Amino acid sequence: MHLVTGATGLIGSFICRVLLSSGYSLRAIKRKESNMDLVADIQDQIDWVESDVLDVSSLRKTMQGVKGVVHSAAFISYDSRDEAYMQKVNVEGTANVVNIALAEGVSHVLFVSSVAAVGKKSSAKQVDETHTITVADELTGYARSKWLAEVEVWRGIAEGLPAVIINPSLVLGPGDLDRSSTQVFKYIQEERRFYTDGVVNYVDVRDVAEVAKRIVDRKLVNERYIVSAESITYKQLFDTIARAMNKRAPGIKVKVPLIKWMSRVDKIRTILTGQKPLISDELVQVAKNRHTYDNQKIKETVDVHFRTLDETIQWCSEELAKKQRY
Repeated sequence: MHLVTGATGLIGSFICRVLLSSGYSLRAIKRKESNMDLVADIQDQIDWVESDVLDVSSLRKTMQGVKGVVHSAAFISYDSRDEAYMQKVNVEGTANVVNIALAEGVSHVLFVSSVAAVGKKSSAKQVDETHTITVADELTGYARSKWLAEVEVWRGIAEGLPAVIINPSLVLGPGDLDRSSTQVFKYIQEERRFYTDGVVNYVDVRDVAEVAKRIVDRKLVNERYIVSAESITYKQLFDTIARAMNKRAPGIKVKVPLIKWMSRVDKIRTILTGQKPLISDELVQVAKNRHTYDNQKIKETVDVHFRTLDETIQWCSEELAKKQRY
């Protein structure tokens, strides 16, 4: 029996799907308010437990008798007001998973982190798994939370936990249009007009799930692996999605200095109204990204062949269209 946290999310749901198809028996965590849409087709094949990574007592009961854990649960936000909660879920929640896995003698833990926790370089050289984070990395709140979560995993490894970390880049898949990375499709669907000249690193959610399965199969430990297909400009990404969805692509380039000014103005609106920011300082950091990630280590380790952008976008667009018809 393997336990999957975050199973109702985009990445977790596809990892469940691949593990089930390979014969693994699964237990998964859900909360009372969890949306089960992404696992509707496999829901009855999983042993669901109402629990939470912040509830130590229920998590301990949930992990009893479990051989392996895939920890993909996380809270993602670029609103600085969410940082305290994000740190609690992503860092404290991971610490709980690590501590209980150690106590229960779990034989393998796979932690789904993010390339945001690997950091970035201002040089043209690609970033690989050996990169050491410094102040120059200008981590967002989300990146800090995933980096500190990794620290908890490495601490567990030092204490004898057989664990491994994967660092996916922007994960593209037919998830919830209002959540996580799938919002990029909603942005194009609504025919928004603006784009920045930054660079984005992406990967197909099916490839992330396949990599996870191969790592679980081989019980790889004491390593971290960047899981990213390639890097493209935001303009290329938006244009490709627009073609697949038969929508108008964004055509107005917004430079970083203007975005910074807009974020300051938006901060005043946020203070006055109490509403969530439309443009945060952290989104400014994301917009100016130009770094790329090296995927050689994972390709050589598990012999994965990443899908092309066209293939991924076409599949996502078709699947999202199906969901909207039903």
